[in-house]
Amino acid sequence: MSGSLTTALQPQAQEEEDAAGPAFLTEMDYEPAPTFITAQVTNLPTLTGSTLAEDYVRFLVTSSHQPKPLCYDVPVATKLRLLTDSSSEFSMNGELKLYGGKGFKEIALHYKTDHHLILSTSEIHYSDGQNPVKFGWGQQPTKYERDSVSLILKNDEVDVTMGSVRVVFLLHQQDGDVFLWPAVHQLPKGVTLQGILGKTDVQYEQLPQSRIRIKDQELPADEGTATDYGRASAPSVDCWLVPLRFVLQEELSDFTVSQL
Repeated sequence: MSGSLTTALQPQAQEEEDAAGPAFLTEMDYEPAPTFITAQVTNLPTLTGSTLAEDYVRFLVTSSHQPKPLCYDVPVATKLRLLTDSSSEFSMNGELKLYGGKGFKEIALHYKTDHHLILSTSEIHYSDGQNPVKFGWGQQPTKYERDSVSLILKNDEVDVTMGSVRVVFLLHQQDGDVFLWPAVHQLPKGVTLQGILGKTDVQYEQLPQSRIRIKDQELPADEGTATDYGRASAPSVDCWLVPLRFVLQEELSDFTVSQL
C-alpha cells in the first residue's frame, strides 16, 4: 500500500484493531512506555535549589532492579536531542514548551535522507521528499505507509514506525495547557543510541539515609513525584529526585541542539 491513505476504518476492522493492535506491530521486544522517560513540571526544590513551577519539566527514567524510578528536571524551552541512531540514519529532536512546563511544543523526526515528520500541538506534517501530507489531531482514524515508514493516527495519539524505531506520540490537555509527549516502544538491538531517550533502564543502588549510588558515584536524593505522560491516563509516580548529570552521566549541554 505504498503511498496509500485510509481516512476511515470500517467498524469491524476498527474493533479488531482496538482488541489486538495493528498486525504488523504486534511483535515487540521492548516493554511499553513506562520503561522509558516521562515528565512533569514541579514546584518542589531540587538538589540545585528551589525552582518555580513553570521553569522546569520533570523527566522519569526507570530501573529494572528497583521499584522506584529516578527523576530529574530539565529547563523549559530547551531544544533536546531525544534519540539518534546513526546506523539507520534516524534522529528525533524536541522543543519543550516555554509556558505550562509539562511537555513538548514540537517534535521533529528525520529518517534517511528524505523522510521528515514534524508534530506540533495543532497539526502533523510528513514528507518523503516528494509528497507532503498534513494530518490533524482528533481526525478520523488514519493509516499512512510509505517505504519503511508507518503512521497510524487515532484520536490524540500518533503511532510512528521508522525503520526499527517505534514511538507513540500523545497529545495531552491538562489545566488549559496542550503539549506533546513521546513514548518509545521499540528500539534497535545491539546499537548504541544517543539522546536523552536513549538513556533507558538506569541501574542504581539505594543506600541508607535516602542516598543513591550509580556506578562509583553517590549522593542524597529527594523524594519526589513525576507524571507518566507516556501513558494516555498520565498517572502520578513516586520517584527519587536527582540532578540530570548524575542519572544520565552527562551534562545537559550534551543533549541540546540548536534546531530541530
